[in-house]
Amino acid sequence: MTTRRNLLAAGGALAGSAFAPADLRLASYDTSASGRMRLWDNATGPHLRGAVFAQRRVYPELDGTTFLGPGPLGAPVSQAALDSLAETGANLAVWSGAGVFAEGGSFAVDPAIEDHIGRWLEMCRRAGLYTVIGFRTGPGRSAFAFHPDDDWYPRRLLNNSVWRDEEAQAAWVAMCLHAARRFGPHPALAGILAMVEPNGSDLGQPGVWPAMAAAIDRNWPQASGVPLILSPDRWARAEALGAMQPVSAHTVINVHDYAPWDYTHQGEGAGVRLNGDGRHVAEAMTGYPRWTCLEFGAALHAPDLGQYFQTRIAALESAGASWAVFRWPSGWDAYETRETGMNVTLSRDALNALRAAYSRNREGPG
Repeated sequence: MTTRRNLLAAGGALAGSAFAPADLRLASYDTSASGRMRLWDNATGPHLRGAVFAQRRVYPELDGTTFLGPGPLGAPVSQAALDSLAETGANLAVWSGAGVFAEGGSFAVDPAIEDHIGRWLEMCRRAGLYTVIGFRTGPGRSAFAFHPDDDWYPRRLLNNSVWRDEEAQAAWVAMCLHAARRFGPHPALAGILAMVEPNGSDLGQPGVWPAMAAAIDRNWPQASGVPLILSPDRWARAEALGAMQPVSAHTVINVHDYAPWDYTHQGEGAGVRLNGDGRHVAEAMTGYPRWTCLEFGAALHAPDLGQYFQTRIAALESAGASWAVFRWPSGWDAYETRETGMNVTLSRDALNALRAAYSRNREGPG
């Protein structure tokens, strides 16, 4: 009988061994294109271009019933919001949200989250969009793990225990495998991102995510036909790839790009100018035949924003990498009027750059 702990235990043993040199990684890939894996083949891509929608669990005592909607996840994404993304020419909507297992207790399946993801898949299908399902949170990790130093929420809601708790680690692995079997057959599903921006290294646990990722990869239900997407540690930075083990033919590497940080996350009025041509990620990923960048973006008030998107997109396109920008608006006014942030539709220059790139899309889900 395979248990949650058994799934993780073998990965833990592997984590203690030496990692293969980078020049040996290609040997672990199957370069044939079949099924949905062809969407992630950089030799013939990019095939997918789109944007990110982020949601988190609603906490009524913190959020009320309006700001993020009535729950269980918010802000609610409307069909019109997905349709508007498709109308620009995009063919990919990345969902960055809650995992289907509870964050605490016995880490049981949460039927409300499963139903939510099921509805999301159908909405994407209706819009003519592929989607990637990415788990920001899950066993031992709450949404506030992305805001550890902020003071706008009760500290009791911060949960980072996955990096110390082996039961939570095993449950996260099991959750990803469960999701592949549960949602894998859906025609709009282009892949499952096992964890959005792992950060164990930053919390003093550098070996945990490589072990978890190896366990997910090794036990992935290939019969589901859905590609597995794995990010490196340190918030999906390419420079952390050396700690990961070589991945299987059903797996795609995903990195995020917010460099240079002082440009992409500058305060209003800072006036930090764009520097560089955006090729740093593609250069770091040389030798990986299936990789993608499912998050990049910048503050709307950053100077040269149109040029930022043009150069980043050009660099990814030249490497054949599919991509998604952060972020597309949900259509929920109570949230969107307060959280303008990186809403790309509020910048004419950004939107023009995206429209030009999206026009190169040629396929969508059947």
